[in-house]
Amino acid sequence: MNYAFEYLNEILTAEDIETFKNIKENDTTPNNLHFGIGLHLRNNLLRHHSKSDSIVAYFNSLGITHYDYMSGLILYSYHQHLNGEKVYIQDKVNEIIESEKPYVECAKEQKIIGYEKYKKYQINDTINIKMPVSEYNSVFDRNCPNLDWDFRKSFDLSVNGIVTNKYYSNDSLFANLKVKILTKNHPKTEIMMQEVNVGDEFEVPLIDSAWKIKTTSNNGYN
Repeated sequence: MNYAFEYLNEILTAEDIETFKNIKENDTTPNNLHFGIGLHLRNNLLRHHSKSDSIVAYFNSLGITHYDYMSGLILYSYHQHLNGEKVYIQDKVNEIIESEKPYVECAKEQKIIGYEKYKKYQINDTINIKMPVSEYNSVFDRNCPNLDWDFRKSFDLSVNGIVTNKYYSNDSLFANLKVKILTKNHPKTEIMMQEVNVGDEFEVPLIDSAWKIKTTSNNGYN
């Protein structure tokens, strides 16, 4: 944290430091400043700096793995530091870990489910994929822990296709099918903001995805 404070002292102007020091808990006026500093920390100090590995390792040891949370905790403690307060972040760390439990549990389950799907679907299988569609007439996806949704026949997209390839990472971070489209119930609906037509191929994620998949020979989606 001391190194992070030194880094912030170097990159911020005296005026910005004074503004940041005087931010109150419910003060929304300097949000652009707060957001800008956080983005800079994530892209520079936490990712592309000689101290990045040790700083990230420190947060990982606390159970914090997301860069957004890391930068937020740095700024929270920096505010304490500027105001002469004792730097203490454990309460915030506990809040983050508690709030992330549903995501962490879902993510663990999804890795197992994704691997089972990867084993189940084979190249040349004919499958059906049902996908939610946004108000922009494009398929989108939901992520952990909010994967439940109900298919709306008149609005959401249903695609029949044939599996042309499949990919799985050894670290279980992703498992995907590549699918060639045979039919679309709504021909003009885009997939992830891309025009995709009958005969085209697209990627179907098997981990941390709300898309519903089944072989066309059975009635059960997973």
